[in-house]
Amino acid sequence: MPTRKVKLLFRSVKSSKALFLSLFFVCVLAGCDKLFPKPVANEKTAADNSPSSVTPKPDAAKVELSPAATASAPTLPQNVLVKVGNWTMTTAEFKERLAAVKEFIPDFNPKDKEAKKFVLDEIIKQQLLVEDAEKKGLGRNKDVLQAVEEFRRTLLVRELANQLTKDAQVTEPEAEEYYNQNKKEFVAPGEWHIREIMVDSEDEAKKLLVDVLQGGDFAQAAKDHSKAPSAAQGGDLGFVSQFEFPEMGDVVKVLNVGGVSSVVKGPKGYYILKLEEKKGGEQKEFAEIKEEIKSGLLMLKQQQAVIEYLDKLRQNATVDVNEKLLEEQGL
Repeated sequence: MPTRKVKLLFRSVKSSKALFLSLFFVCVLAGCDKLFPKPVANEKTAADNSPSSVTPKPDAAKVELSPAATASAPTLPQNVLVKVGNWTMTTAEFKERLAAVKEFIPDFNPKDKEAKKFVLDEIIKQQLLVEDAEKKGLGRNKDVLQAVEEFRRTLLVRELANQLTKDAQVTEPEAEEYYNQNKKEFVAPGEWHIREIMVDSEDEAKKLLVDVLQGGDFAQAAKDHSKAPSAAQGGDLGFVSQFEFPEMGDVVKVLNVGGVSSVVKGPKGYYILKLEEKKGGEQKEFAEIKEEIKSGLLMLKQQQAVIEYLDKLRQNATVDVNEKLLEEQGL
């Protein structure tokens, strides 16, 4: 989820028009079902849903909007914040929209008066566009109907998955047991600062190795004799985390800092390697990665719950596949 991009976009909002575009961007990221309310059949339905039957005070129903949204605010049922045609949005629904914006734009302040006005104004604009699109018959467009159906299917699957996995949890002992059984997975990535000398023949490599072990300067030997591109830098490859060929890694990883390897045969010639520095490779402590492990295990449990449920559904369902057509399609 590109939260940082959304945050930067919101910070750049300097006008109502810009915020309008930013909210549409957030809508695409979050799913418009989170940001924009569902239509209410009529005003009476909205009023019937009110938690109180007390006649609302006119002042409580007034909402300050920009001139582009409305010229005046009529008296509305107590729990209705705004009405556009037959569509209404309650105060509770508006709070949900603010919470959705906050979720995707951490810097958004849902208590800021001006920010709330902006959000409300843009929601109204969106509804005006929706109503106009409906009047033009766009709601009956084939592509729109297919997209709505696909969105509905996605929501249904998501809701069912939420129900199936709502009780899944991972305890700390479970996480610690997994850590102890898989310690090799939790080692900080290693980096090795190495130098190399690469020559064409094994005999030449052995002679150079003897010279180096007897006190010769490794970097100077690399400059004078190495055929590798690193020769000009005294064979210095800098810090590496991946090696040119497996045997190089096997040798370097067992060297002590300052140590020089024996002659190693590689794909381009014969190598002598020296370890200058080493960093990383330490075992991570359980305490520092506990939450990461719990999160990963929880996801696995949730996936397993859905897979098991799918297996049961498939066993009790009739699923026919046209194998001939599959073969014709290369599947």
